[in-house]
Order: sequence, then structure tokens, then C-alpha cells
Amino acid sequence: MIRMNINNIKIFFLLIILSIEIGQSVIPVERYSLSSVLIDKRIYFLGGESYHHSPKNSTTLDQILYLDISKPFNTLNPPFEILPNTIPFGSSYAIAFPSSQKNVIYLFGGITVNVNTDLDDFKSILHSYNLETNEWTIPTTSGIVPGRRKDISGVINNNTGKFYAFGGVSDQYTGTPNNSIILNDMNIFDINTLAWSIGSIINAPLPRVDYTATLLSNGIIVFIGGRETHAVRVVDINQLALYDTKADEWPSMTARNVTMENRFLHSAVLTPDERIIIFGGRQVPNDNPVLNQLAVLNTKTTPYEWSIPQVSAIGNMPLTTAAHSAILVENYMFINFGQITPFKNSQIQLPFFFILDIRNFTWVTQYEPEPSDNGKQIGIIIGAVGISVGVVTVVGFLGYKYYKKQRQGLYISRDRLRLCLTVTTT
Repeated sequence: MIRMNINNIKIFFLLIILSIEIGQSVIPVERYSLSSVLIDKRIYFLGGESYHHSPKNSTTLDQILYLDISKPFNTLNPPFEILPNTIPFGSSYAIAFPSSQKNVIYLFGGITVNVNTDLDDFKSILHSYNLETNEWTIPTTSGIVPGRRKDISGVINNNTGKFYAFGGVSDQYTGTPNNSIILNDMNIFDINTLAWSIGSIINAPLPRVDYTATLLSNGIIVFIGGRETHAVRVVDINQLALYDTKADEWPSMTARNVTMENRFLHSAVLTPDERIIIFGGRQVPNDNPVLNQLAVLNTKTTPYEWSIPQVSAIGNMPLTTAAHSAILVENYMFINFGQITPFKNSQIQLPFFFILDIRNFTWVTQYEPEPSDNGKQIGIIIGAVGISVGVVTVVGFLGYKYYKKQRQGLYISRDRLRLCLTVTTT
């Protein structure tokens, strides 16, 4: 006969919940220049470069990681999962964006190599991945298809279904510096009609790479930083290139208020109140880190205004990082992977996870998703030899109440949980 005290019942049910809901997580290898996209309650991380721990012959990865953001977790042990279906090629320096149906991920541009031979065997500029069928395809498109390019950024307008990608460098993985061409064309892809078109080049900025692009609610795309012409000169961060998606025009603006370091390979997210938060990046020359790794651009003023926020929890602050992933989830800015600057072959940033609470600009280690009525779970039926139906009901109720508290450190490994489970047998 088995007896359980009330604490053991709680732990027992917590173990079952974690085993069912969290599943087997992975510790990913370090990477940078990856693509990321948020779809429903998952962040997908595609490809990237890993010089020291790539599992295949190429340093360019074909892996697809994801992170379930419907559950709480601690950044010291983030529950990364890996999809068994890989990208058909190694991918880096590309853009991932969702379809209007939210069941397809498009992958545009970047490096595309055979991960077994490290050779450039792929010619298409656009690929798609169906999350329901786990199939990769090359979409059949119309219009003027852009040439291959990398080191780009792009945005998707969810209202119109149009994707915008500006500039980039035209040489592929096997290209040489002398053959590379920095571009300044605006390519537009309609995900509803699968048609390509080209935006205006009148007053377009100089050719540019390694910048950020952010779409405002008024249809203006704000381009910040990067490198221009032959990729040796960093763009003045106060000189903002703007693209009006409604008028197909290129206005410009000089931001004011704070003088900051110019940068490239940084990241940017848009807050609900139309502020653009940038993080990290490098300087030229010598790839030195920027002093003010966090900065905020207020787009509700004319001209736009820069500010440097006062950041709390300095001990949890990441090192200045470049070529990382940044995505806004509710009130949290997720920053993943990347390179420590200045970049050295002997100093690769290991897999890492940092979260910035944008409400008070505090670096936090615990992620707590906002409650959702649609996502609530009403119970799990379990069975155990020697436990009556009445005990199971009590266990379910207590375990569910315990689970809802979402205490810090909820995400721990199954092995450690099993050590916590104590059963008294008579």
C-alpha cells in the first residue's frame, strides 16, 4: 500500500505536468547570424553560423530550434527544442517571416550551402516551410525576382501581406570581396499573390548592409545604422532613412537629442507605443563594442528623438553582442545567441538567453507569460496503481493550483525532479 503526504502529492503531480508539457529540451550549440520569427506561441530560430561546434562539415547550420513562450521559464535553463526536420541547406544572414495563414515560414536570401560538402548548391532566393506538413518548397512566384543577397533586414506588413527587403550584398558564400556588390533596391513580395515588385529608387539611400528595419503603424519603415557603399563606412545613426510603403517614397530625417555611436549588426524591436529599442552591434574600425548598447528612438515626435534608458539589474546585463536574434514578446525583449564584440575566433558567445523588461528597462531572469483564458488547461487525468479515484481528484486539484502559481525556477530537469519525489511505503 502506498501513502503520500500532501507535499509529495504536489511534487508528484508537478513532475507529471512537466513531463507532459515541457518534454525533452536541448542545449543548442553557439551560433550567430541566424534568422528568427514569432508565430503564435513559438519563436523559431533557423540556421546560423557556428565555427566551433557545428555537427556537420559546414559551419553554416541547417537546424531549426523553437521556444514555447506559453509557459514560464528561467533564462539559466531555457527550454529550447529542436525540430527533427532540418532546413534543406545551411542558412545564415537571411530573413525569416510568416505567411498570412501563420502556418508557413518564408526564408529569404542569405547564405545557402550544402552542410555536408560546404558547397553552394542552392540558387533560389526564397524558400518556404510548412509547419503542418513539415515540408520545404521553393514557391512559384511571378514578377521580377530579386537576385541573391545576404546581410539584409526586412519587415512584413500583416495588414497588407507585403514583405519588404532593402539592399544587401550580392556575393554568395563563394563570392570574393572584389566581386561583391552592395545594393540599394527595395524588393517587395506579396504573400497573398506570390508576386514580386520593385519599389522606387528615387531618393533611395546609398547601398547598405547589416542595418535594422522597423515598420511603424503608419506604414513607414525606419532604417537604422548599418554599413554602406563598400561596407567599410558605418552609417550615421542619426541620419534615418525612411520608406513610405503607402506612397512608395523615400523621405529622410535627422534624429536629435542624443549623440550615440554608429553601429552595425545590431537589433531592433518596436514597442506597442511606437518606440524602437535597439541593442548591441559593432563599431568600425576593429569591431569595438558600443558603449551604449541599449538606446530608444521615440517615433511619436518630429523629428524622432534618441534617448539612453537607465537600466536596472546590471548583474544580469549581457555583454555587448552582434549578429544576435531579438524579438519582442509581450513586454519582454528576448535576446538570443550572437557574437561577443570585439569578435575573436577564441571567444565565441556560448548559447545564452537574456530578457529585458521594457516597462522599466530591467534585465530579468524569469519569464512569466501573461494569463490567457484560451490557453488555460482544465485538468490532466492520471492513473496510478493503489491510488483511488478520490485521491486522484485531490491530486489533480492541488497539482493544478500549484502549477498556476508559476513559481520561479519551475523549469528544472526531470532527473532533479525525480530526486525530489519522496514516497513512504508501508
